[in-house]
Amino acid sequence: MALLSLALVACGYQPLYATPAGEAFHVHLAKNQVASALVAEEVVRGAREALVKDGALASGDGYPRLEIEVLRADESSEGIVREPGDVPAARASDLAVIARAYVVRHAGAPPELDTSDVRAQEMIGTPTDPSREAWQREDALRAVARRLGSKLALRVLGHPSSGEPAGSEALSPP
Repeated sequence: MALLSLALVACGYQPLYATPAGEAFHVHLAKNQVASALVAEEVVRGAREALVKDGALASGDGYPRLEIEVLRADESSEGIVREPGDVPAARASDLAVIARAYVVRHAGAPPELDTSDVRAQEMIGTPTDPSREAWQREDALRAVARRLGSKLALRVLGHPSSGEPAGSEALSPP
């Protein structure tokens, strides 16, 4: 068994999107198309955290860099009920953030290792106290954004994505 393990390592196998060993990336927010700057910053923060854990984060601003485009933040109502006075209200909300990332090796270079559009989402229950609703929604949206940033960085690094939670699938390019 040990001989088989050595043979697999020696064959040069690496994931399709693997980055060269020891390569470190700077992280740059290339585009933000959502209303909340905090959501975009959380995506960047999540990417940085994943790169740090993998030993692939370069400090400062330079090249090669992981460029992130935060494309959309969606919210949809789930479990709508009729409140007193015939006012419809949602009992839960499905929050999602969609972004993409790619590597740029030097200024003016074409993008490489494009992740295409990636989505992360979470469903949250609507609290009975309306004053808590905005805080809960914002916290959940920021957590989704941070998880998305981590997923983007891990994809660029060539990590398998089979362990992603349901509802966090890649979308086909527009």
